[in-house]
Amino acid sequence: MIRVGLIGARGYVGRELISELDQDERFDLAFASSRAMEGRRLSTLPGLMGLTRFGDYVADQVSPEELSSKRADVVVLGMPNGAAEPFVQALNVLPTPPVVIDLSADYRHKDGWSYGAFDMAQGAIVKARWIANPGCYATAMNVGLWPLRDLTDGVVAASGISGFSGAGTTPGQTNDPERLQNNVLPYKFGGHGHEAEVEGFTGLSVAFTPHVAGFFRGLIVTMTVPLSQSMTADEVQQLFEETYAGAPMVEVTAPLPEVSAVAGRDVCQVGGFALSKQGRVLTFSSALDNLRKGAATQALDNIKLAMGLAAP
Repeated sequence: MIRVGLIGARGYVGRELISELDQDERFDLAFASSRAMEGRRLSTLPGLMGLTRFGDYVADQVSPEELSSKRADVVVLGMPNGAAEPFVQALNVLPTPPVVIDLSADYRHKDGWSYGAFDMAQGAIVKARWIANPGCYATAMNVGLWPLRDLTDGVVAASGISGFSGAGTTPGQTNDPERLQNNVLPYKFGGHGHEAEVEGFTGLSVAFTPHVAGFFRGLIVTMTVPLSQSMTADEVQQLFEETYAGAPMVEVTAPLPEVSAVAGRDVCQVGGFALSKQGRVLTFSSALDNLRKGAATQALDNIKLAMGLAAP
């Protein structure tokens, strides 16, 4: 049985991961660390009342110094950006560090870390020890742009909209249900971190404009791509189907993807391919559940690969 420790159990993604681990007998929960939840049973967290194996587990607060005494095969760091370094340093000096999955943006495309783009680069994750989980928006864009990386001529324009769970549990204007009622908020224009993340993986230049709306989970990104050659919608569809023929977590669709079609699921839908009259400008959309495919279940897939378990 693989023992998984989690730093950041209270967050939306942490809860999703705990729920998934609870349903898989191959995994045990080594610890679930949460400053806000310390001393409380996990089954008191919203969304975790139905736990069958881990419901009576009590959340604690694990410091970096205490990690050496925790017996875990895998440690998942589910903290805000900028908070992972003390834990990474503490894990790195252990005689035999566990597999580490970082959910933040801190170590994406950094030396010594594997970028966990599960659907496109499984070979880089197999038996990896330090894995940076891609961001949710970046996952949707990576899936959409990977087949086009040798056919793109210019800057890709990407416009995304997500549910407010993507803003986390800390109260703010981007996850305030009252402010978001009948509303859409644009935020972080110009140099959003996901631009560099996607560029680092695909090699393409991306201009990304994110928005948040009043629904809870799921996101969709619409991308407009200048092509280096004329193509038809059927040719693009075939290219994507061939690229993802062996990727069960990617659904290539002729109709436009919709958030309601992916919410609660572990897939990325990409499709709705449309081209300009000259066939040189392609527009399409990519959608996924930001808490699952964009975070928790993608992390679990990366854990399985790193630990030598069968991929989905």
